Parts: sequence; structure tokens; C-alpha cells
Amino acid sequence: MKAFESGQLSQAESCFAKALELAPERPSVLMNLGVVRAALGQTDQAIGLLRRAAELEPEAIENWVHLGATYAETGQFRFALEALDRALDLQPQTLIALRHKASVLRELGQHNESAKCLKMLHQQGGGDEFTSFMLAAVQHSESGWTQEPPAPPAGYVANLFDRYAEDFSAHLSKLDYRAPEILVKAALECLSPPWPRVLDLGCGTGLAGQSLQGHAMRVDGVDLSLGMVKRAQESGHYQRVWQADIHDAMEQAHRTEDRYNLIVSADVFIYVGALERAFQLATSVLRAGGGLAFSLEEWAEGPERYVLRPSLRYAHSLAYIQRLALDHGFQILRADRDLLRHDHGTAIGGLFCILQKNS
Repeated sequence: MKAFESGQLSQAESCFAKALELAPERPSVLMNLGVVRAALGQTDQAIGLLRRAAELEPEAIENWVHLGATYAETGQFRFALEALDRALDLQPQTLIALRHKASVLRELGQHNESAKCLKMLHQQGGGDEFTSFMLAAVQHSESGWTQEPPAPPAGYVANLFDRYAEDFSAHLSKLDYRAPEILVKAALECLSPPWPRVLDLGCGTGLAGQSLQGHAMRVDGVDLSLGMVKRAQESGHYQRVWQADIHDAMEQAHRTEDRYNLIVSADVFIYVGALERAFQLATSVLRAGGGLAFSLEEWAEGPERYVLRPSLRYAHSLAYIQRLALDHGFQILRADRDLLRHDHGTAIGGLFCILQKNS
């Protein structure tokens, strides 16, 4: 257990596997090995172990909670809900089960039920900044926005992408994700490559950097996730990659008088929300005539400038982008509609925008 708590997952897995050989049907060993294997990404094996632990000791709440969480991790949300309901049948005020159930219900599109779980969680003292953020997303998807959506909680985006860093490319291939490729192609068609210096905001594993090969003399990348930064560094597509919030990165570039000919930001503003500060800073670090290329999820269903969707991503209206461009000295060269990705089988449409800073 000490090895697991200290993050030594392989050592913990070995210890629990040996313990299981000695006690093949002990529920606590089955559960512990299942939890470790889930943390190692061995989810199919983990589910088998956790399911067996729950069969042998059905009165143990933690067996059902861990089983539900692992089902959810693999996208098996109906099975996850069944397991979490078993935990809540045993103890209706199990905070971790309520938290997982709220997330699963959100994924299933049951937004009102998700909101009920989140409100109960907060009433019992188990809420935090992230669950407040999730509650705002699911509540307003049903009632509409009467005020501006909240900003994302500190650490949320970094933690989200740290989890994906190791197999991010495989994950994106399942989503039919081509945003960096589409964005760079559009920039090539209406701006003036090759660009002496490019800044890739939210560079991820380096997909935009890859698309920029042969079209830029120097590409710098920045990402909030340390795991993504390491992957981008390994890609070899960047002269420099560092970990920072996109606003902090541009403020630093402004202070050090680093200036860029193109800023690329593929599927990043969907995790930012309000874009006034990003536009202001982009203006300060772009050379005259420089380009700003970015993708968005488009909001076209109401008068709001931007909304927070139940997916926990923001969608922005074209009218909002047009206003920001006017306020910050940009000309919109293109605003193309195209497929951003598939999300649980649903096509997510996006805007691919190419702006140019006025000379």
C-alpha cells in the first residue's frame, strides 16, 4: 500500500499480484490490485478484479465505487451508473460516489439528474471549485445563461491533459480530430509563409508543430500540461517548449520583447472562456501584419457571446470574435466552418479563424 500511495504503481502492482496468489479470493486484495491496474491503464483487467471483489463482498461500498469509477474511465457509463447506485444504496451520503455519479450522468446527457447529485454533494460539504464549475455547466445547459459563464478552475485543464499525455495521439485518432492540420492549411492559404517565428499556444503533443514543418523558421510551443510539454519536446518540432498558462506565456513574451509573425492555437480557447485578455496579449506580441489562427466550438443558438457546455468546454459566437477583432486591431481573413471532432459519436462543428493584425 505504501508503494501505491507514493506513486510507485509498478511495484504496488507486483506486491498485490503476489498477495493475490496467496489469497486468490480475498476481496481487499482483489480491490487493491484492481485499483492499481486501473491507475496503470489496464482497465479491462481492473474491471474483472473489481467486479469479483464486489461479488465476494457486496456490502463493501468501496468495491462498488472503484468499479463504477473504472467503468466510467472506459466510457461504459451505464455500467458505471449501476455500480455507483449500488454504493449509494448502501450509504446514500457517500460523497465520492455522488461525485462520480454526477459526472457519469453528465456524460449520459442527464443534466438535471447530474445537477441534483452535485447540489446534494455541496449540501453535504463535499463540493469544491471543480464541482461548482460542473454544476454551472449542467444547470445552464437546461435553463440558459443569465450571466457570464465561470472561468475554469485552477489546475483543471492541466490535470485533464496530463491524464491524456501518454496516449493522446491514439485518443485523438478515435475522434477524427484534424484541427491543427485544417488550421495551418488555412493559414498557409491566406497569410505569407514561411514565417520567421511562430508561437503555438496550447501546443499539446506537437500536432500543429508537425503541420508547420517547412513553413516556419522557428516554432515555440507552450502548454499548461507538463505531460504535454514533455511530449512536444520529444517531437522535435519546436525550438523551445515550456509550461505556462497561455496568458502568462504571452505576457512573458511581451516583457522580453519576443515578437511573432504567427500565433496558432488549435482547440485551446474552448478551455479558456472569455477571450478579451488573450486577444489583447496576442496583439502585443504579434508583429504588424502577423497572423492569429485558432479554432473554436461555434455557438449559434442564442445571443450569448460564449457559453459553457455540459462537456465542460466553451463555445463562442462568430459575432463575439468579430467584435474582439475590431476592438484589438485585427482583420478577419477567414472564418471557416468544419468538423472539429466527434464526441461520443456526435459531430462537433467548429470555426477555424484566420485573423491578421493591422499594419
